Amino acid sequence: MKSIRRGFTLIELLVVIAIIAILIALLVPAVQKVREAAARTQCTNNLHQILIGVHNLGNTYKVLPPAASVDGWTALTLANPVYNGGPWTVFAFLLPYVEQEPLYDSLTRAPSPPGGYCGGQYMKVIPLYLCPSDPTTVNGMSQTTNGGANGFAVSNYSANYYVFGNPEGTSDATCIQGNNAFPGSVLDGLSNTIFFGEAYGSCGISAGNPAAATSAASLWADSTLPWRPIMCHNSATKTVSPGYPPCNMFQTQPVMFETCDPSRQQSGHAGGINVGLGDGSVRFVSTSITPGNWAAACDPRDGVVPNWDE
Repeated sequence: MKSIRRGFTLIELLVVIAIIAILIALLVPAVQKVREAAARTQCTNNLHQILIGVHNLGNTYKVLPPAASVDGWTALTLANPVYNGGPWTVFAFLLPYVEQEPLYDSLTRAPSPPGGYCGGQYMKVIPLYLCPSDPTTVNGMSQTTNGGANGFAVSNYSANYYVFGNPEGTSDATCIQGNNAFPGSVLDGLSNTIFFGEAYGSCGISAGNPAAATSAASLWADSTLPWRPIMCHNSATKTVSPGYPPCNMFQTQPVMFETCDPSRQQSGHAGGINVGLGDGSVRFVSTSITPGNWAAACDPRDGVVPNWDE
């Protein structure tokens, strides 16, 4: 007598499917957390390497590089003589100190094309300058079409204007070109001062319009408004002004071209932002930090030691 092979009933099949769905629902958040942890670690490592580059550069010349030139085609004239010449940003000067010497050697200090925008190398994507948690960058390029910024490679890290600029100047042109001794200009101490913070490569409060005049970007090779890779400018156009007003609080996970405020820093991480301190360390600053402590951490000479935990 043949045995009868019994298959799954419809109810049993539905139960199995439900169990699988539950397991997937439990697994997906765990995978996302692992991915975010890995991305955050990568961002931390990138910042650390950038800080090492700054120290090596600063120790070589005993002066920090300027935040940026006036724009993408005007030569630096007010920075230290070792930096004057091309229309460069701090990230261009860092290239030979972050294992990008061939790219650095291809730059020219000529202030007009082909020297504009860092010797025509503005489209070169530098992996070290990218944070994988940034949702606004595609293949290392900005999505801001305003001014053709989408043809430029981004920097997800921005230099603190109060550290690399000259807030004692009288105008944007004189304030953006810093000439600061290292480490003597950081009066509050290197461990108490933010040198770099994270930033979105594409940003704007423009009703989803990447071409709007209010859409900005963070571009490693561009000194032009509103694409400078700088922080603590407190301006939607990244224009810098004299003095040390409190640096605007950062945003976490804003929506590109919707709620992303170009006058602030942006983090793609939940709950806080990575910052690089002057002593070479990297800290994750929680959204719970008070505006006063954030401002103190950004100001290199206010005499206030920031409390990172409140």
